[in-house]
Amino acid sequence: MQQVLNEFIVALRQSDVGVSPAETLDALHTLKIIGLDDRPRLKTALGLVLAKSQDQKYLYEQLFDRYFQVPGAPGAEVDEPVGADATAAQNPEDPMPLIADGDAAAAVVSALGRQLLDGDAAELSLAVATAAREAGVNQIQVFTQKSRYSYDVLQRLGMDALNREINTLNQNPADLGQQLLLTRLQHRRQQLVDQVKDYVEQQYLLFAGQQGRRLQDESLQKVRLTNIDLHHYQHMTRLVRKAAKQLAAQHARRRKVAKRGLLDVRRTIAANAAFDGIQFRTRWKSVRIDRPKVVAICDVSGSVSRVARFLLLFLYSLQDVMPRVRSFVFTAALTEVTDCFAELELEAAVSDLLNNWGNMSTDYGRALRELDAHLLSDIDNKTTVIMLGDARNNDADGNAGVWERVYRRSRRVIWLNPESRVSWNTGDSIMRDYAPFCSQVEPCNSLRDLTRIFSRLLRHS
Repeated sequence: MQQVLNEFIVALRQSDVGVSPAETLDALHTLKIIGLDDRPRLKTALGLVLAKSQDQKYLYEQLFDRYFQVPGAPGAEVDEPVGADATAAQNPEDPMPLIADGDAAAAVVSALGRQLLDGDAAELSLAVATAAREAGVNQIQVFTQKSRYSYDVLQRLGMDALNREINTLNQNPADLGQQLLLTRLQHRRQQLVDQVKDYVEQQYLLFAGQQGRRLQDESLQKVRLTNIDLHHYQHMTRLVRKAAKQLAAQHARRRKVAKRGLLDVRRTIAANAAFDGIQFRTRWKSVRIDRPKVVAICDVSGSVSRVARFLLLFLYSLQDVMPRVRSFVFTAALTEVTDCFAELELEAAVSDLLNNWGNMSTDYGRALRELDAHLLSDIDNKTTVIMLGDARNNDADGNAGVWERVYRRSRRVIWLNPESRVSWNTGDSIMRDYAPFCSQVEPCNSLRDLTRIFSRLLRHS
């Protein structure tokens, strides 16, 4: 219990919430009285002891929720699997039911392999948290340590034994059952690796000390946007604006009457033909970068809404070089929100539209039908269409034919998926239906990804 409190106080201090030794003793006494099970009461009581100002109370509440809601943390509740894990479990094509009771599964003897085949998400989350605590992940200081700690956690979970089993199965795929077993183990192994990386990343955000604004800025550019919580929104908004401003300055050159640069000999001679060749009027070469016509369509359901928030912030921070932007959001119904950005401040507009249209059940088929009816005629060969979405459609018809027509009419179609490639086409993901009708399909879940993608868009516009 004392270790739990010590780790939490370290996180508070590293977030500029001062906690004295006397306050630490008071907090420990409070924790002993209330215990870890009654989290609401514990949150209130520790807040009275540790937070002295409004700013500190805000930071305390954010850190308390993050620390005690990390899967496997003391007193935390483990949620049911969502996204790729949940839908994969419901997928009728999943080979797991075919091998769960078969002889092939007996070939897996390692503890980690059996745990992965059992598919108990709660037990696995607790195992990851225990291994992370043994590895000292709460001592992480800099972003570059993430790989080392992730490797250490995986080793403590038994990754070496699992890899040996997978290699053995790969060398001797005796029958269909073993082939299915091999496929399942490889997929579950990759999901475990992603889970451990995400856990270490969350611990980094919780415990990493302040190593200077520059180092923190560089770190947040690499963090998955789906792992960014409210505590970092303001900081991330500043970083998004900064990155967009730098990108806009880089691509802001336009064709104009220049007074310096490379001499355009042909145009200079033509301009001075009336002066018997005397060069009264010089003409200079200049670079033109066209302002692209952009239609942005964002899925704002579930965890995708976090990525949509920063994509829209980034996009509208590029107004100097991308003024012709129309924006649409959807979960089921497709709604144009372009006017919101004209009427409200940027951050207020994004928050407003996510509150009004976000976090509902997704229906790509309906959204594309409405696109076909109301937007398709406005798309031409000068239009770049950007779709942000995970292509998870709750097993409904995705209406990919409409997306094909968008692809045929537009200049370029870019699909940005916030999930890693290993999760595409698992469960109810229909990424395979849309990918053939895209000029570019990429994972996009960090500020670095956004900067790279929009830089390429502006460079080739």
